[in-house]
Amino acid sequence: MELLAVLAGAYYLRNVPALKSTKYLVVFLWITIFVELVCAYPAIAYFSDYKYFNFVKDTPFDDNYWIYNVYIIISYLFYIYYFRSFLKNKVLKVLFKYFMFFYFILAVGYLFLDNIFFNGISEFASITGTLLLVFVVVAFYFELLKSDVLLNLKHFLPLYISVGVLMFHLCITPIDIFTKYYQAQYPYFVQLKASVYLFANIFLYSTYILGFIVCSRKKRSY
Repeated sequence: MELLAVLAGAYYLRNVPALKSTKYLVVFLWITIFVELVCAYPAIAYFSDYKYFNFVKDTPFDDNYWIYNVYIIISYLFYIYYFRSFLKNKVLKVLFKYFMFFYFILAVGYLFLDNIFFNGISEFASITGTLLLVFVVVAFYFELLKSDVLLNLKHFLPLYISVGVLMFHLCITPIDIFTKYYQAQYPYFVQLKASVYLFANIFLYSTYILGFIVCSRKKRSY
C-alpha cells in the first residue's frame, strides 16, 4: 500500500504542477518505505534464529523502537508543517512554527529522560504530536470553509491527506500508549494491535492513493 501510494504520488507530480509541500509529501512517503524496510531487521533476526543480524542479539538494538521513535517525531513535524503551509492566518502560522520547535526539543528530551528510546514507543511524542496534528488540521478546516476551494473540493489533495492522516493517528495513538503495558502479558492485545495497524494503514494509504489519482485530473495546483 505504501509503494502504491508513492507511485500514485509520482503520477500526480507528473500530471500536476504541484506545490513544494506536495513534493515533500511524496519524498516523505519514500522515506517511510525506507524506514519500514530497515525496521524489518528484528523480525528477520528473530525468525531466522539470529542467523541474520546476530550482532543485535541481547543489545539495545534487539528491537526497532529506536528507529520508530525517531520516525514518529519526524512524521508529526512533517505533517504539522504540511498543513501549516496551507494556512493563511499569519498568527496561526507563527504559532504552529513555535509549537513545532518546542515539540521537537521536548520530544527528543523525553526519549532519553524517560529511558524509552530503546524500550517502547514514546507516549509523549505520540500524544503531544497527535494533539498538535488535530489542532493544525482543525485550523486548516476552518480556513478551508472560508476559501473558494470549497467550490472544487473534490480535487483538493490536502483534504484527502488530512482525512487519512487524522484517522490514522487517532486510531493508532491509543494502541501505542498501551503497548508497553500489555505487549508481553496479553497475546490478545498483540493481535488487536496488529489488526488496528493493518486496517489503519490500509485506510491511510488508500485515501492517499484516491487523492493522488482524483486530483491528478485537475489542471490547477493547490
